Amino acid sequence: MIWSEVETDSRLLEIYVGWEDRLDNDEWYFSNSFESITNGMSPEKAFNYIPNVIELLLTLDNDFLVWETLYFLSELYSIADTTQIHPHHESNWTVLTEHIKKYEDSYATPFKVLMRQLRTKE
Repeated sequence: MIWSEVETDSRLLEIYVGWEDRLDNDEWYFSNSFESITNGMSPEKAFNYIPNVIELLLTLDNDFLVWETLYFLSELYSIADTTQIHPHHESNWTVLTEHIKKYEDSYATPFKVLMRQLRTKE
């Protein structure tokens, strides 16, 4: 797979369509939606899914969505059972960090959680 040509999974993109209404009807909407993707996922598949989430994070422009998606990324690393940073994540680390810094709450909490999980520093 060529990392610059990552195609985001349509199931992941669908989660963000009409999310406000869906969240109004189900406070666990994001958790349940992300779980529908990760349910039964092997460590290898979780690790290989990470580029989908990195690409999506770079397009999000809402602190709440960035927050939820960072926790999903953290969950993927947990399922992958590794602190090894995915090569696609590593190659986009600087641009991703700069993007997330725009969202104070997401940068302060889930991004810092992810950094600790991956045993990394900015």
